[in-house]
This record gives sequence, C-alpha cells and structure tokens, in this order.
Amino acid sequence: MTVADRSTREQRPGGRWSTPNLIEQLLHLAALERATAHVIAGWVPKVPELDDKLALAGDLDGYLVRAGALRQQALALLERDTSGLVAAPAWIEPLVALDRSGSAVAVVHGVAAVRSYLARIYRDLDARLDPLLDARLQTIVRAAAQAHEDAASSDAACAPDDVGTSDLAAGDSAREAFLHSLEVAHALAADHLVALDEVLWAPLDRVAVPARPAGRPRPTTGARAHFRKGSRLTKDDLAGELNDNVMAELSALELLCRSSYEHPEQPWSVHLAIARHAADEARHAAIFRRLLVDNGIGEHELTQHAANYEYGYEFPECEPGSPRELVWRLLILCTVLEALAVDKLPVEIGGRDWVGQSDFARALDYIAADELFHTENGLVLSRRLCAELGLDPILERERVHGRFFGRQRDVRIEYLEADPERAAAEIAILEAPDPDGVPYVSRTEVELRLRSSFTIDECEQVERWGYNPIRHELLDAPPPA
Repeated sequence: MTVADRSTREQRPGGRWSTPNLIEQLLHLAALERATAHVIAGWVPKVPELDDKLALAGDLDGYLVRAGALRQQALALLERDTSGLVAAPAWIEPLVALDRSGSAVAVVHGVAAVRSYLARIYRDLDARLDPLLDARLQTIVRAAAQAHEDAASSDAACAPDDVGTSDLAAGDSAREAFLHSLEVAHALAADHLVALDEVLWAPLDRVAVPARPAGRPRPTTGARAHFRKGSRLTKDDLAGELNDNVMAELSALELLCRSSYEHPEQPWSVHLAIARHAADEARHAAIFRRLLVDNGIGEHELTQHAANYEYGYEFPECEPGSPRELVWRLLILCTVLEALAVDKLPVEIGGRDWVGQSDFARALDYIAADELFHTENGLVLSRRLCAELGLDPILERERVHGRFFGRQRDVRIEYLEADPERAAAEIAILEAPDPDGVPYVSRTEVELRLRSSFTIDECEQVERWGYNPIRHELLDAPPPA
C-alpha cells in the first residue's frame, strides 16, 4: 500500500482544475484588486476635485471585498495551505508606478483602466469555468465583472460636458498605455514570488493637508467654519450647515484612507473594516452635496477646510507612521468625534423636523444609524491595537482628546484675541436663544453607546468632558448584581 501522490493530479488531461493555472489566476486577480485599493486609499486625500475624490472612494471596500473573496477561493483550492498564497510583485508594478506618478489625473485615468482590464479578465475567466464545479467561484467572478463594468459606465455618464476633444484623447491615450502595462506585467514570468499578504509596497509619502478644489475660499484660522446666526430656514444657515457637514465627512474619509495606505502591514480584515467605514463617509458627503443641489445652493463659493483631518493626522506624542499614531487617529475620529455625533445628531434631527426640513432630517437619520457602526468599528480596531501595544484605550483616548481639542482651543483663542469686537459679536450670537425655539438639548446617549460596545466607564469619560448638558439616568443606575 502506498500513499497517493497529489502531484499526479496536475498531470491529468486538462490539468487538475476546470481551467489551467486557475489558482495563479485567482492570486493574480486578488493581488490586483488589493493593490488598486492601496493606490486609491493613498490618493483619495490628494485628489482635489470632489467628484473624482468621491468616485475613487466609493468602491474602495469593493476592491477589498473582491480581493478577500478571491484569496479565500484560492486557499480552498490549495487545501488550506497558506504557504501557497503567493503573488509576483511584477503583477502589480504598474500600480506601484501609478502611485509614484504624482498626478491625480493620472491616478483617476489609471484606476479607470484597471477597471476595464479587470472586467475583461473576469469575463474571460467566467467563460472558462465549469458552472457546477466552480459554482461558488463563478458567482464571485460574475459579480466582480459586473461591478467593474457598472463603475466604468458610471465614469462615462459622469464625465463633464465641457471636456475638450484633446483632453478626451489624452485621457484615452493614458488609459490605453496603462492597460498595456498591466498586460505586459501579467505576461512576465512569475519567477519572484512573495506572500500575497505582503505584496504591497510601503507608503511613499505623508499628507498633512488634503487637497481641495482650487478657487474656493478657506475660513480664517481660528474662526468657526459655520455657526448659526439666524433661523435654520434661511438659505445662509442651510448652506453653511450642509457645507460644513460635507467638509467633516471628507475629513473623516481622507483620514481613514491614509490610515489604511500608511499601514499596509495590518491584516486584510483591518483594511476592509476601515474601507467599509470610508465608503460610508463618501456616501455621506454625497448626500449632503445632493441636499445642497436640491436646495439651489452652489458649493463653489462656500468655504472649504479639512480641520478634523489636519488636527487628527499627526501628533507630537506619536512617531510618524507608528502603530500608536494609527491608534490615536482611530480613537479621535471614531471613539470621540463620531461618538459625539451619536449624542448630538438626535438634537440636530429633532431641530430639522421642528422647522419642517424633513429631507434634511431623513438624511441625518440614515447617517446617525451609520455612526453606530463607525463608533463600534473604531472601538474594536483601537482596542485590538492597544492590546498589541500594551496601551490603555481609555488613557490613550484622554490623551488624544486633550491634544486634538487643545490645538483647536489655542488657535481659537488667538483668533478671538486678535479682534475683541468681532469676538464679542460671535460670542453673543452663540449665547443667544435658539432662533427657531427648538427646545432640545443633548445628553450622552448611553444606551446607543453601549450598543456600539462602549463601556459604562467610557461613557463616564465623555460625561466628564462636559459636552452634553443632560446627564443620562443610566449613568447613575446601580451596577447589575
């Protein structure tokens, strides 16, 4: 009696699987999807035009979902042998070059070319799969092809009408050149292989200030981007409020993207969690921009900023690019700012309903529901990282909270001291009664925070910060027996 030799399976007529080199094809596709997500994550903050920025970000999680599904299919065919999950760095070299290009236009065209290339490769693979033997894989492949084709159609539909013939020709030429580079890279012999999870390249840069469209004004340093000077029903207030929400969502999106790009060493599951959160932020920004359009408000003259990104990107206490810096970013964005939104949004929703702005209130209802996931996501990721680094999440949250808001306090004080008359006028407006008579005030939403995996101790921490005037009764409830 002898043990069956697995190597002979490759020698049967037609090979072991339904199509030759199936595992290598899956690994090639997984590497391309993952590398494209890496480029997008790095470039979203560097693309100035908002339409392009949001279009790039909108499918970031899609690339990671497809990469993960292909990885799992390859692992199944490898009989769970993770050592076989390998990739050739040559396959993704065109994407490394795209990241190095330094051109937002080149990246937008390059990602469009990747979509076209992947759609064609997926369709070709689909035609060679067995509908029964490869049933699950075929579902993944067909969905991937359709997603890339739909995205390409959306790109064409959203192309600006005022693009000249020469610009279109240049864009087409850039796409064709990039497509050719992908095909050449695929055809190269895969002599040098690395673990699929390690195929990505290290970040090429840091981005302390994200790009914004040219020509739009920026608020004076230290000024509040928007504060209510009159009724919610005035066009000025609506424009300011919606625009400030766009800026906040963009800042969150960009900070998440850079946190993914600058830490390729993190597990794929971490990047997927960040990407899903980022895709929500892109959708939220699009929601507020649509409300601007629906209300006849042009955004080109509204102020633009990236305050939450700039204050939350780097800290003197953290080494640039370090795991602790990543922890602080996640803590401030997800477990402080977005958790405070959990407390404040019920008041804002109530106020919009109070004055009859139902479309605005409905949009905020959807966004408030997402904030619970965002908060929980940040808690899960930051706690895992803190455990690895031997840090106390509550203490680190206290530190980053002090640093983040301390910076804003300092510039705000300078702004107020520079013009006492202006300062007095602004303070009077802020201290005046609500112009619409809205009676609602905020509280620490303990029930919602607990559902998002906050602990009572963490709820007490935010209560001590004093952002909410009403104390929740659960904070004084006796502990469970």
